Amino acid sequence: MLLLHGFTLSHHVWHAVVDNLSTDYDVLAMTMPGHWGGPRLRLRDLGVRGIADGIERELDRVGWSTCHIAGNSLGGQVGFELERRGRAKSLAAINPGGGWKRFSHTEFRLGFGFTAQFPLAAAARVLGDRAATREMFQRPIIRNCSRDMAAVDPDDAANVVRAASHCPVYLPIQLAFLRDGPLTGLHLVTAPTSLMLSEFDTFTTRAECMQRLIDELPDHVEEVTLPGVGHIPMLENPDVVADALRAHLTRATRRQPRQAS
Repeated sequence: MLLLHGFTLSHHVWHAVVDNLSTDYDVLAMTMPGHWGGPRLRLRDLGVRGIADGIERELDRVGWSTCHIAGNSLGGQVGFELERRGRAKSLAAINPGGGWKRFSHTEFRLGFGFTAQFPLAAAARVLGDRAATREMFQRPIIRNCSRDMAAVDPDDAANVVRAASHCPVYLPIQLAFLRDGPLTGLHLVTAPTSLMLSEFDTFTTRAECMQRLIDELPDHVEEVTLPGVGHIPMLENPDVVADALRAHLTRATRRQPRQAS
């Protein structure tokens, strides 16, 4: 199973989910191209398709022609692109990006929100762990991700700040996202798919972002609620996410013949 993180983050957000799932599955939590510790993303490749190209190269390197994919936020948006390319045995999209309407208030709100936080991320990069471990730097970022900041492990919160402050495409990719627009072709999704929505996601809300996905995705897509958590649920309650992914994998494998990984 391939696990894909959200924008400005890194594979570290999945560590507790990996610990849970790896007892029964081969799990790869990779850092997406253009993010802290991930493969370089050239300026001409900025955007969801360029990120997906880099992920495909990594899948080819490890010998996975297809795999089960779980993606959160931007990772969910990239997961839909990989499904379109035939790389997904199944897809679990966790609060995926791209559900907003083209040139909508929500599209600009999200872009401006990340842009407004850039000075904080730049300062954190200069100050290093003096910033990453301080609540005044963590709070503006974590409060967008979580319902309950107190439920986020301090080391995980520090890694979120480290990843955001070292994301090399933080600003330039904003224009690429605006150029590419939201998800399209949702009615063409054929892989077994679960749309997993956090109960308390205030970042990509149901009304502004998720309802269009619900309306346009095929009837076989199953909607799943992740109770008690916010936009990046792995930070607050990784067991809720792992349990939902296990249930998704059980449903997905019942719908298709067994295939070699």
